[in-house]
Amino acid sequence: MASRKVSDARFKDLTKEFDFDRFKISVKSNFSDFPDPRNEKRIEYPVWFLFLIILSGVLAGCNTIADITLFAEMREEWFAQMSDGPTRCPSYDTIWWFLVRVKPEAFKNLIIRWLRSLPQDLKDQLFAVDGKRLRGVSDNEHISHIVELYATESRLVIAQERVPEKSSEKSALPKLLDSVDVTGAIVSMDALYAHREDLNEVLSRGADYIVGLKGNQANLEAEVINYFEQARDAQYDGVPVSQTVTMDRGHGRMETRTTTVSNDLDWLPQRDDWHIRSVIEICSERVLRDSVSRENRYYFSSRDGTSEDFSRWIRNHWAIENSLHWVMDVVFKEDESLADVGFTSENLSLIRRLAINIIKTVDPDRGPSVARKAAAYDLNYLRGLLGRIFVN
Repeated sequence: MASRKVSDARFKDLTKEFDFDRFKISVKSNFSDFPDPRNEKRIEYPVWFLFLIILSGVLAGCNTIADITLFAEMREEWFAQMSDGPTRCPSYDTIWWFLVRVKPEAFKNLIIRWLRSLPQDLKDQLFAVDGKRLRGVSDNEHISHIVELYATESRLVIAQERVPEKSSEKSALPKLLDSVDVTGAIVSMDALYAHREDLNEVLSRGADYIVGLKGNQANLEAEVINYFEQARDAQYDGVPVSQTVTMDRGHGRMETRTTTVSNDLDWLPQRDDWHIRSVIEICSERVLRDSVSRENRYYFSSRDGTSEDFSRWIRNHWAIENSLHWVMDVVFKEDESLADVGFTSENLSLIRRLAINIIKTVDPDRGPSVARKAAAYDLNYLRGLLGRIFVN
């Protein structure tokens, strides 16, 4: 006999009725100081109401402005319960113009305010910094590029900055670090940030760094590679290192990673100037059917740590690719978005990230794709997601 599915307690809890009037008051209060660029005499829909429609649509699986407009039309009665003015939902042009005109800083401040309300201890948490191109609105001449600060353990997007055209993504680093108190945390970055001025941005805020090491720091790279090669030749006899081996199997592939860490760096000339406390080598061997590939990667860090620590931290850095960027492209169809007028692309990217933050915080065991379907099918679930965010 087939077993019955276990009742979903979290879903039941989220779909409970709650004080609707209190919900409306709380939503409005979050937008009391939200800058509205529209002509005050011609405003038909308040800013909080438009935002609620857009966020609700994105949570319920809408990936374009046209999708959001259709969702609002189909759920017009539901949204009318919250409107103090018109009972009909806004048109495509109204939603589009709102996203075109509102400066992204307004949405960033909203996300930061919400994050501050979460009971989180950032000490010793790992924050990954990485960039992402918005491919749908980029071409050979105009590239739309964002850089994000991502909490790898809680799976939350902490901050996002758009990179000005013809600028390096490094230019976004100071603003990202200013968005949250990173004291005591670890900030992981790729080799693009292996420059003293960038690392000092991290250190000056009371955090530590882990950064990749490649050819842009040729002398430092040569010193580190030479050290680990000599250590291997000596079979690590008398060499003060720690070493961890991990193995992963899946999809017909087996990968073995050997992480070797040295904290005894008297031999390293750049140690003091760069505040380096650890150097790290990761040797990867991938076996796929009959083929074998090997790769050595190098990192350095301002934090003391064991090979087990750095194996976990460096592995967690890639959560920003696997748990965020992949989800944005596959579930939210971000790379397919063609919205590029005014601030539209950046505002939509911020709202998508607020949506995934909400899902990860309120219903972390449910995948984003399933959660968005649940929000589309059951308005009580959608209301539950929104209620946990806006009702204190």
